[in-house]
Amino acid sequence: MTTNHEVVDLLCELIALPSVNPEHRRELTEAPYGEKRVADYVQCYFDPFGMAIERQQALPGRENVLVHVPGKDPSALPVLLQAHMDTVEVQGMDDPFTPRVKGDRIHGRGACDAKGALAAMMTAVKQLLEEDVSLPRGCVLVAGADEEFGMTGSTILAKSGMRFAGAIVGEPTSLDVVSATNGQMYFMIKVRGKAAHTSIPQNGINAIYLMNDVITVLRRRVDSEYRWHRHSLCGQPQLTVSLIGGGTSEHVVPDACEISLDRRIIPGESGEEALEEIKTWLADDLDSGTYGRVEVEMLFKNTPPVDTPLDHPLVRGLCSAVESALGEARIVGVPYNTDASNLSEGGTPCVVFGPGDIAQAHSTIEFVEIEQLTAAVEILKRFLLAGPFPS
Repeated sequence: MTTNHEVVDLLCELIALPSVNPEHRRELTEAPYGEKRVADYVQCYFDPFGMAIERQQALPGRENVLVHVPGKDPSALPVLLQAHMDTVEVQGMDDPFTPRVKGDRIHGRGACDAKGALAAMMTAVKQLLEEDVSLPRGCVLVAGADEEFGMTGSTILAKSGMRFAGAIVGEPTSLDVVSATNGQMYFMIKVRGKAAHTSIPQNGINAIYLMNDVITVLRRRVDSEYRWHRHSLCGQPQLTVSLIGGGTSEHVVPDACEISLDRRIIPGESGEEALEEIKTWLADDLDSGTYGRVEVEMLFKNTPPVDTPLDHPLVRGLCSAVESALGEARIVGVPYNTDASNLSEGGTPCVVFGPGDIAQAHSTIEFVEIEQLTAAVEILKRFLLAGPFPS
């Protein structure tokens, strides 16, 4: 397959537009933070074609861009092509926003996660418009905001009332067709102790020591319980203690300690069920005195898993396009979660697909293979030209 230089140039231009997600500092929208520079670029890219383009606010100063491409059959629900504009931070990278083409790779922040997928989608749609092709089924291309932290862009889109026949959500999948993804939940465990002078620690209750008991229970239960709880494509659940804090001074017995945890939710379970299971473990395995000092609460993220049936027309249709371009297609599941979670929960069947390897996402050596980038454009064009999903 010959290199599509148009998509290479486009991806380089997108990388050069900083769009770092500010995470908790949501008010930051000036470079390098926020998606506005990329959003403006996407709109200008499609303005010459006279398509209906709308901006959908996800957060103040941060918007989704929706490009509406009509099809021959106005009664048919459109296909959604969605990829996010934001990236993670850039610590440890040299010139993260200077795209570099080295051999058969494009390097830079966002190259694979997920500006590569966005560039492939934009190029595919633009080339079809330039060829004056009338799509059998309409298409809405969405450049989304805030995927890397709060997923507010896909939440707003899912709640907008728009309906789609199916969605391809752009992420680095090495051109595999992802029909199942894990969900993700954040929760916090707090332990209350009693402060005392460290010269007489027996007068206090060390909250850090109590938290150690809590973590011991969680690790033991995860090792014994989760290995028997599996999804055919996504594997077993995962639980990670990711943040910890406690204590006020070196000479004070700490009266409080808290941890934040990341729980990966496999298809077939919910975040609420996972949280109740953890509460039961702690109630059963801690002594009553310790358990009485423990509080468990869900935090701001509870994203459901995705499990689109393998025989769904969307899955079959994309597999057909991949096979026609590459000779074979693989259907897989992945342990991470994406904007597909919100869209699927909102009623849109989803698959995740795009160039690049998740192993390079968020890394200091982020890159995408040009061959995969080029192939993604061809696959997406073939999918859109197929029109109604094959029966």
